[in-house]
Amino acid sequence: MGLYSFITKDVVAENESKRVIVVLRVLYLIMQVVFLLQVIVAGPDLIKGFPVRVLGLVLMNAGFFAYTYFCRTRPALVLFISYIFMWIFWMMPVMGWRAGFQNGFIIVLVLVFFAGHSALFEKLAICGAILAIRIFSTIYFTGVEPRVPLSDVCSTIIQIVNITGVYIAIVFISYTFSKTENDAEIKLMKYNDKLKLEANTDQLTGLFNRRRALEYLESITTGGEVSAISIAMGDIDFFKKVNDTYGHDAGDEVLKNVAQIMRDSSRSTSFISRWGGEEFLIVFPECNGDHAFIALERLRRTIQNQATTVGGQEISVTMTFGLAEYDFNKDIDSAIKEADEKLYQGKTSGRNRVVY
Repeated sequence: MGLYSFITKDVVAENESKRVIVVLRVLYLIMQVVFLLQVIVAGPDLIKGFPVRVLGLVLMNAGFFAYTYFCRTRPALVLFISYIFMWIFWMMPVMGWRAGFQNGFIIVLVLVFFAGHSALFEKLAICGAILAIRIFSTIYFTGVEPRVPLSDVCSTIIQIVNITGVYIAIVFISYTFSKTENDAEIKLMKYNDKLKLEANTDQLTGLFNRRRALEYLESITTGGEVSAISIAMGDIDFFKKVNDTYGHDAGDEVLKNVAQIMRDSSRSTSFISRWGGEEFLIVFPECNGDHAFIALERLRRTIQNQATTVGGQEISVTMTFGLAEYDFNKDIDSAIKEADEKLYQGKTSGRNRVVY
């Protein structure tokens, strides 16, 4: 079993937070390394003068670490906080105030908020208690000199080791818990985007649906950002005959192929939607009626010349379009109605044409 697998091994107790337990195990390893480095820097005088404290902290760290594989989350958290307090109050009088053991309180504060599952009032109460203990330690231990012979260089190194260990611990805690929350938030955002896309998209053709088309028209007609808007209503000619002759599956393939031709042949700024059945709505922003007519004529010819192949059979269709230029003094429904009326004119006058 590798180190990673060993540290991330699940707890025996059911329904417990594995993430908190794994964080505590890593913190125990960090603090053990920090303490052993301090012992090395302080030298043999520390071990000879305070063997119980040195050995006690090492064994406490190892024992509490091992216990994380069997205990529940809350007692494991309490034990780690107890270990940090022992580490601070056992070693601060020995190595002096300058050694920076008081920085360990920050680890406890961060853990209380990130790893604790208590109510906010309880968390605030615990943080208030930690603050009171921190103030007490400042009053009681400020200026305390080491009880073991330490040079200024050794004291500085021990302080650096303490600060570095605390810093690494806080970064690790913050990263672990914030990453999970960020991942969940990103996943939720992607899911919401997917739902929004599905709500605005016609499932068969992949074009925007009628609902999204109305929203788009509302946005560009009220935003005041475009100077001209042309609206076209298009309908596949004799589409019922396609369904009756070749079947509805073939009809669906024709719809999808026509939709793809519209996407490929239209300007990137054009808005194309399936209005319903075999009817499509195309919006040309920043485009007057004359230019939109030219674009629709080109699209009409392309659709006429590109057949849909279904089961080895080629199905050719044509489309009729009604085109209207939006009058900013009227509402958008008037422009849609005008385009629809011109579509009807095209249908009654022979189909396969653009009426403007």
